[in-house]
Amino acid sequence: MFPDHGHRRIAVASPDDIATARRIAADRADGVLPVDEAARLDRLVAMLADYALGRPDGTILIARMRSGAGVECLAYDRDPKTVALTPSTPDGGLPALDAVLESVRGEADRFHVHATPGIGLALLARVLRPGADDAPPAGTLAQAGAVTIERSGGDAARGGPFIDHWFVSCAPARGGDGPCGIALMVDGDTAADACPAESSVKTDAGSSAEDGKGQGAAAQTPTVMTPAVVRQMEAVVAATVPGLPAPVVVNAIRRDLKGRPELGLSHDRTLTRIGRSAVAVLRFDGGAVDYTALGTLAGAVVRRQEITALGARWAMIGFNPLAPASVHLRWAPGEHVVLYTGGCARLPALFIHRDLHEVEPTLAALVLLRDGAVSDDDHTVLVLRNCADCVPANAV
Repeated sequence: MFPDHGHRRIAVASPDDIATARRIAADRADGVLPVDEAARLDRLVAMLADYALGRPDGTILIARMRSGAGVECLAYDRDPKTVALTPSTPDGGLPALDAVLESVRGEADRFHVHATPGIGLALLARVLRPGADDAPPAGTLAQAGAVTIERSGGDAARGGPFIDHWFVSCAPARGGDGPCGIALMVDGDTAADACPAESSVKTDAGSSAEDGKGQGAAAQTPTVMTPAVVRQMEAVVAATVPGLPAPVVVNAIRRDLKGRPELGLSHDRTLTRIGRSAVAVLRFDGGAVDYTALGTLAGAVVRRQEITALGARWAMIGFNPLAPASVHLRWAPGEHVVLYTGGCARLPALFIHRDLHEVEPTLAALVLLRDGAVSDDDHTVLVLRNCADCVPANAV
């Protein structure tokens, strides 16, 4: 099951792919956009796909927005002829674009573009339903952007449901806690990824792992992550109170899932497995982030010319009962956190090299995915920008 907020990826290599992109856009618009806006989205996607068809590795990604505000279209290419964008007005206003992209910009309610000379172009275009707004709510501590795609071949290639997942919530001020936020990332495997039950793994906290995500131990049929389990994790995270440390949230997820007998999680040290899934929780306020992960989800706080990695202790849900390690780092307005699931590499360094500090977070995530994916896999890239300087002083 592909998540509703996931981006369907279309490599535009023929006119048939243009028709496919339009069909997917119509599906994503169903129940979200009224007729006039759906027609505008169709025109936008047709122009965007036609533009991508003439570019090396021209690709379009289409998704419903998680907020329900509309439909989001992303596009990128890997054209070595790409040059830097120049402002079309002397005061540094909108960049001058190809005539087709100018038409796309005219159809979009929200439009952002980023060019990396010699590498390629990336852009974001959104069509919103009437009265909707995709801007962060007033007082939000962080602006979030994410790109989620499935590996080539979809369900057939995965052998199971799509379970890479992200969730971000920013809370308003409550008492003396001030505004705060929390993010959840899940990098899950499916039955096709699971190792045989008889693999060599110990049954105590000193167990070994074959790979970055690790594996539990039990000579029984492995239980894999499902969309229902992921939704339950999200519900647990969403219910946590402001200021609750990330390790406490992770342990709340563990305890909650132990109450589901169908998962086969043990209440003692006879440890079973729930796929090889990795989970990360990031709690943040205006000045610091508190990060805990089970598994090896990668991430970092990214400053102008500095990267501080967010580490994790190897463990899995239902496996390795030791308390998860936590990293507490400072971050300041304008700085970013980048989190990403498996199959990507060097994304924090790429963030600096591609000069993404002022780029809209979703578009920044797209550029990172384009240039940092090293294997064909389900991918999620999440970018958070600290916006504490935009929050009223009496709310912090």
